[in-house]
Formats: sequence, C-alpha cells, structure tokens
Amino acid sequence: MSNPIVQNPKSLHEHIPAEHRGTAAFLLILTGSLGIQISAAIVSPLFESLGASRVAALRTLIAAVVLWVLVRPNPLALGKKDACQVLVYALVLSLMSVCFYNAVHYIPLGVAVTFEYLGAFTVALLGVRRLRDGVFALVALVGVVLIAGPTLAGGYHPLGFIWALGAATAMAGYTLYSARLGSASPATSGLKGTALSLALSAMLMLPLSLPAVPELDSGTWFKLALSAIIGVALAYSADNIAGQLTSAAVIGVLFSIDPVVGAAVGTVLLGEILTPWSYLGILLVAASGAYIVWRTNRLAIALSAAVNGHSTS
Repeated sequence: MSNPIVQNPKSLHEHIPAEHRGTAAFLLILTGSLGIQISAAIVSPLFESLGASRVAALRTLIAAVVLWVLVRPNPLALGKKDACQVLVYALVLSLMSVCFYNAVHYIPLGVAVTFEYLGAFTVALLGVRRLRDGVFALVALVGVVLIAGPTLAGGYHPLGFIWALGAATAMAGYTLYSARLGSASPATSGLKGTALSLALSAMLMLPLSLPAVPELDSGTWFKLALSAIIGVALAYSADNIAGQLTSAAVIGVLFSIDPVVGAAVGTVLLGEILTPWSYLGILLVAASGAYIVWRTNRLAIALSAAVNGHSTS
C-alpha cells in the first residue's frame, strides 16, 4: 500500500495549519541537516579503506534504490524539459556528494560544511545591490579567513579546501535547480523528480561503486545503508517536503543552520575540536548567509508586489 505523503508531499500542506507550517519546515530542514552531517560522521571511518569517492557513490546507490521503491516514479512520463532538469540535478548531486566527502576526508566536518554553504550564499549575494549587503558579504569573508587560517595552521591538507570549493560550486547549482525541479509537470512532482535524479546520479557513479562491492562486509554494508537512508533519502526528502510547506525565502534562511550543525556534529561525534576563532568564523558565515538570503527574498517579494500593483492599477 503506497504512502500518500511519500507519493505527494503536498498532502502535508493540506493537513498542517498555516500558522504551524513555518515550524514544521524548520523541523524538516533541521532533520535533513542532521541527517546529512551525522551520516557523514558514520561513514568517515570508511574513507581510508574504500576511498571517499567510492563511499559517496555506494551510499548514493543504496539511497536511490530505497527512494525509488518508496516513490515509484515513471521515467517514461518525462517530457523534454523534465528530462533536462533531472539530468542537470543528477550531475549536481553527483558532484556535490563526491566533492563533499573528499573534503571531509581532509578537513573537519564543520569546516567542510561551511565552505559548501558558500555556494548557496554566493547565489543569494548575486541578488542584492545595497551597500549594507556588501558589508555582510565582507563579514562572511572574514568568517572564512577565521576558519581557514587556524585549520591550515593545524596541519590539515590544503586539498580539502579545493574539494570543499568544488562542493560549494555544486551547492550553488543545487540551490538554483532544486527550486525548478518538479515545476514542469506531474512526472517530477513531489519526490518523483528527486527519486529520478538520485537514480541517474547513482548510475553515473557506477564505475566508482560497483568495483567496491566485493570488498564490503556486513558491517560496512550496515554503515553505508544507514548513511544512505538518513543522509540521502531522508535528508533530500525532508528538504523537498519543507519546500512544499513554506516559501523559498524561509527555506533559504533555514539552510544557513548547516554550518552550525556541521560544527556541532563534528565536535560531538568525531571529536573535531576547532579553535575558538574557527567557531566564531562559522557563526559569522551562518549569520551573514541568513541575512543575505532573507534580504534577497524580501527584495523579490517587494518587486513582485510592485509589478502586481502596477498591473492592477
């Protein structure tokens, strides 16, 4: 028997009162963020034996199977526009996963998450034009310096920052395309587009995942499966459903909790104690990102209101 919420997350929108949707969206985004960061902590011990790229590919493969079984999308129903969106989104997911896991292999989790978030931050920054907004961009830059300086001084490999910047680039693409996925037709509505993109991402990474299968024992399979379920299938679905409950403005601000969650999980689960300056830098980046995204969407709302007011006058 199919789950109507899994098949169509908009059913949640119909059952949750308007005054509680913001809270529900926050809890979903927090769930997704915790899932992604905790799942990275779970599989990080496997990086040495399997390699970060293989781990990323294997968890994507498992998550794709799980989400496909739950959602049961129909790839034959895809139109030309749908197929293009699914392909681009799959490429973004693949790049983001591989780059992020390789970054975590070299630098602390909280640092990697903060650098990855800079992709979404940059997209938001492109939409603002006021001097005050530029000041917040400089604050975020100071935060990055506070994070990177002590991290490099602590002996962490500079390659980790290169991978993290790759993850940031993918995050920018994720920010741009995640809002578009599902807008073309019912073929990608709800979680269908996510399931299709994740499946294609898993196929693209088969050259990495399949050769590693003979090396896996039951304990490794368990860690990969747990990471895939909570860090990919659950996390991506939570983000998708949150988008059904509230506006892009709210979601964009809520994503700024990622660096803080990443630092907390890295400290508690992995024992990655950063310097006070690094923690301050993470807070500066998160706070600046929250403001810039909020400001960007406020400008968009004001512009929309002005256009609508002009059209009705």
